[in-house]
Amino acid sequence: MIPALLRSFDLRRDQREAEEIHEAVTGGVRSAGTNLWVLMFAILVASIGLNVNSTAVIIGAMLISPLMGPIVAIGYGAGVNDFGLIKRAVRTLGLFVGISLLTATLYFSVSPLSQAQSELLARTTPTVWDVAIAFFGGAAGIVALTRREFSNVVPGVAIATALMPPLCTAGFGLATRNLAFFGGAFYLFSINAVFIALATLLVVKVLRLPARADIDPVVRRRTRLLIGGAVTAMLVPSVYLAWQLVQAEYFSASAARLVRELAADARYIVLASDIDARQRRLTLTLGGDVPPAGLAAQLAAQLKSPTARTASVDVRFLGSSTAALQSLREELTQTTRGATAQTSVLQRQLAQLQVEASSAQTIRNEQIALLAELRAEYPEARTVNVAIGEQRRVSDSSAAPVTVVHLDFDKSVPVDETRLRARLAARFPTRRLDLLVTKAQ
Repeated sequence: MIPALLRSFDLRRDQREAEEIHEAVTGGVRSAGTNLWVLMFAILVASIGLNVNSTAVIIGAMLISPLMGPIVAIGYGAGVNDFGLIKRAVRTLGLFVGISLLTATLYFSVSPLSQAQSELLARTTPTVWDVAIAFFGGAAGIVALTRREFSNVVPGVAIATALMPPLCTAGFGLATRNLAFFGGAFYLFSINAVFIALATLLVVKVLRLPARADIDPVVRRRTRLLIGGAVTAMLVPSVYLAWQLVQAEYFSASAARLVRELAADARYIVLASDIDARQRRLTLTLGGDVPPAGLAAQLAAQLKSPTARTASVDVRFLGSSTAALQSLREELTQTTRGATAQTSVLQRQLAQLQVEASSAQTIRNEQIALLAELRAEYPEARTVNVAIGEQRRVSDSSAAPVTVVHLDFDKSVPVDETRLRARLAARFPTRRLDLLVTKAQ
């Protein structure tokens, strides 16, 4: 049982030959011609997607980006001791990064949309979770690259590790002279690159791909120190930022709970609240009874956590006239209800207009179809007119649906009016039918 289960996880059963893997990896290091053009187009597509906050466009840009090639080659070269490949891959990656930053910076410099959207903001605060995504995504990518059969894993890795958006966001930072944007985004790209390469290196070692050259112990030790230093440099800040994110989420949840508890207290009326998770500050605007002097300190004590002992609460009191404040609260509630009711009315009107537009289009289609049929059936007719609409009474303004058909001929009238009327009546049973057949004088 256990040996069979272990064989199911054996990666060498459908593995390519070592030389085929080497050719596949080195193919992604080419920096001239197609790859450069594809890279620039992908950067422009990703920049537009970030600018207009379109996730689908960003995903499309990630799928066509060639940035994964040199990063995988660096990890693969370190795993098989191919330092020539590493040098070429580093040069290619540097060229790709430079062109990407230049293209993105130029785009955002001329774009009229200068507001930082949520897709841009999401690339400025990397955490340890981004490290995990890059590492496991890189591992999946190199495993797929070493298989005999084509797999959809590689496009998925390109989407998951998201190499393009951070470079575009860094370009946005340069274009807007926002160094915080540039630093955060470029740090995220560095995390992705380092841990994709590290995962590739480890998988190559696990697969026991043959070394391309022998290296002496001194070089091996220096290489390991360099890899360890790069991993540590990327990992430590991300762990700290992840911890800050967890603390901010904890503070936001605790502050929201306190606001709900105060709102349920009959002594107070919560007129406004502002939660600043980054600064760990809660600002409250209260009405009702005069709060005790130590209320702010009590609330701040409840917001402290075992790992974050600093929290500040600012309580602003507008007055002690409970009746006046209750009246204000009721007025605000009525205003909100009025706005909600007006929104509902507008939504119903919009739905009615959509129904009427759909009905008008249906009538138009019926009119065009009937006109075409009559012209085909009576080619001798000089004119064929069809009108489908409503007829209103002058007395009571009531409306009734009506279909009017007018056929005009030059000479004899080859129309069986009785049969045509019966056919039209069967086709439009809910409408009154006016059929007029004339002959030119």
